[in-house]
Amino acid sequence: MGTLGSEGKSENQLKVEFLTVRIAAVQFLGMDHLKINRLLANLAVQVIAGAIWVARAAPLPEGKSRHVDYPEVRQASEGLSWPVGQAIPIFATPAKSLDAIAAQDLSRDELITFSALQGQVNKKQPRIYLFDARAEEKPETWPDTAGFALDPKYDRNTKLDLVDKYKREIAGVVLYDPNLNPHYRNLAGTAAAVMNAIPVTQVVYDDLKNHGIRFKVVEDLTKLDLKSTVEIYEYLYQHYWPKCEKRLIVSAKPLDRKGGGDYFHTRDIASAAGAAVVWLDTTVPEERKMLGKFFNDMKAGESIALGWYATERSGITAASEYGIGTLPADFFISASVFAGTTHEIKIPPVPKMPELKDKVYIAIFISDGDNIQYTQHAMRKNWDRSADVRGKMPLNWTISPGLVDIAPVIMNYYYGQASPLDCFVTGPSGMGYMMPFNTLNEPGAPVGDYLKDKQRMDGYARLTETYLQRSGLRVSTIWDDATTMQRDSYETFCRSLYGATVQNFKDVPSVEGGVTNRRVLFDKLKIPYAGSYDHISGSIHQEIQRWDGKSPKFIAYQADVWGDLSLQKLIQLHDRLNEEFPDKVEFVRADHYFNLSNEAGGIPYNLCLDANTQIRTSSDTKDVNGIMDGTVDTMWTSKGVDKPWIGLDFQKPHVISRYVIRHAGAAGLAKNLNTKAFMVQTSLDGNIWTTVDAQKANTADVTDIEFAPVNARYLKVTIYDSGKDSTARVAELEVFGH
Repeated sequence: MGTLGSEGKSENQLKVEFLTVRIAAVQFLGMDHLKINRLLANLAVQVIAGAIWVARAAPLPEGKSRHVDYPEVRQASEGLSWPVGQAIPIFATPAKSLDAIAAQDLSRDELITFSALQGQVNKKQPRIYLFDARAEEKPETWPDTAGFALDPKYDRNTKLDLVDKYKREIAGVVLYDPNLNPHYRNLAGTAAAVMNAIPVTQVVYDDLKNHGIRFKVVEDLTKLDLKSTVEIYEYLYQHYWPKCEKRLIVSAKPLDRKGGGDYFHTRDIASAAGAAVVWLDTTVPEERKMLGKFFNDMKAGESIALGWYATERSGITAASEYGIGTLPADFFISASVFAGTTHEIKIPPVPKMPELKDKVYIAIFISDGDNIQYTQHAMRKNWDRSADVRGKMPLNWTISPGLVDIAPVIMNYYYGQASPLDCFVTGPSGMGYMMPFNTLNEPGAPVGDYLKDKQRMDGYARLTETYLQRSGLRVSTIWDDATTMQRDSYETFCRSLYGATVQNFKDVPSVEGGVTNRRVLFDKLKIPYAGSYDHISGSIHQEIQRWDGKSPKFIAYQADVWGDLSLQKLIQLHDRLNEEFPDKVEFVRADHYFNLSNEAGGIPYNLCLDANTQIRTSSDTKDVNGIMDGTVDTMWTSKGVDKPWIGLDFQKPHVISRYVIRHAGAAGLAKNLNTKAFMVQTSLDGNIWTTVDAQKANTADVTDIEFAPVNARYLKVTIYDSGKDSTARVAELEVFGH
């Protein structure tokens, strides 16, 4: 790699070297040797005379990083950790043995009471676990994975003993009567949340008193005469909403009409956080307008909704108008426990992408992972059952980045069980289900653009970037489409994003793919929801028949693999296509898909994913490959070396325009261990170097610099100040070029 490692020069030597590089760059543009020799001779005279600064070049370039640090992820020993910019509060570490009770041992209104009790108790430290005895993944599955025991277990005969155990942590009760209107359940739950109380009916209150548990009535809602749904939530809005935490709202159905009600899922989070619980039918204009009043008071980029809605599209679009994402959670249990599991996310390493050839590259996206109750229940069951099948072909699994807050143990489980061919991407459309543009006409959700406010879109994109970084996800699926303004926002603020998919479900055939700002590809899915073998097979064969074979072709599909189109059938399709079209078809991971597509289109891509890129360092240790393996969990360190360096050889010249360095803080270490001062240089031949950036006082966890495009085969990072303990640390390096 030429003189890549030559260091130890004096300050003047470095200045001379910098000037020499600048002169050499001019030479590449055609300056003759005679002029070069004269300039070098003149430079030497000036150095000897001590007049180097008379004719010095411009100062070393110091680019402004495009990265914005997210709030420190901190787990308090007691209480909640919830800085602004973090969507869901982080709870303290759960007790090793949790007091547990099954939902089946409680009536509907007891569930309302006990989920609130759970939240009030768990906000100090998670100690109560409310579970579903009929959970399809089995009730003990996640507690076993997380490493806590359910002991003791209470039942319908001993349930009030659980209240008695924690009665001193409760300020009182809020009385309500669901017979007047079932929405009083949500009104009472909200009132109780902001008063450190629990909601109870008269029946439950009498049972408590008969058991010797006497709570003060801090609010009596049975005397209210509110008739309609909107009246109840208008009352909530006027009397309790001003006291509520507005970064979170829970949408939970308090009645069984048109399907079962939601009497305990995620209500514990609302109780602990002091958040409002509402249920407004978004297909009814008056109720949708009322819900909009709540969303309008929530700040895009700092807020999230939990739960579900009367219908999917009417509810998601209602929240999307205000830039608020939703974590579908209508069957998610004991969030106040799982939000206390370890928040150190073990991001899987990313394998090198295949060499770009004239092939048809296919990416398959598996749907529904954005739904956190799905990842807790059905996905776990199906994932475990398919262990002997996964890993036989590249597949891209949608998952909610919000799991890093609300259930990191769930995210880490899937990450830890994944094969190198399993890639994870965000469900729609980033941090929380959001539908900026709807392409399917449904009651309460006509076709159209729902997020027109640029400030709110920018807020959603910023929040998404925080969770892309924390989760390690690099690709997003967008439901359904994104306008030019919305795509610009993703490109500007989601710096970690390699690409995204868009789609037309039915009613807007004009949806198009395209690249925004020569960086982020928005790729239109060929089929947004393939449900059968014949459906997806027929489409792929048709695309191959249309291909001329003279350049790479890229096609992407979204599939539901838990029905007729099983994982086994996808593998059969994979094998059949490779037999029919040997060396002409390749299924790929989503991160590879978008980088290969950019490479084919002459657009900057991550050269560190390229299998041809070689790496050397000043101290070639065993962790050297961890510098560019796609995860901050593998960190390169160098101690006792003067001006340690990292060098990359891309094997051929590329036009390079951006680098990203993830420092110690990005891996969860202290910020004062971040590399403080370093220089980034490029070279065509490994001998003559051009400085493209020099950072002198970095404190950020990530440095993300764009610079004027330069033609180079080599890149070198030289560290001059390693941080507090003089140990150089680089968790990840990315270089973008074409």
